[in-house]
Amino acid sequence: MMTVYVKAIGNLAELAPAGTRVIVPQGARLQDLLGKLGIKTEDVMLAFVNGSLANPSSPLTPECQVYLSPFICGG
Repeated sequence: MMTVYVKAIGNLAELAPAGTRVIVPQGARLQDLLGKLGIKTEDVMLAFVNGSLANPSSPLTPECQVYLSPFICGG
């Protein structure tokens, strides 16, 4: 098992406010983390793992920092 740290903004922040720590199994990928948080993959516009752009199959590492941004609309 390993700990990852998550920061989400917008409506995703309700599910993963800044400083959220999540325990995931070794070898987990971003999609595994999203599932554990109850966030649908299609609700995430941008994801970064340790500052690098990530996709659902991106691997997570112990103590990594994950940043999630939803789709944002405005007018």
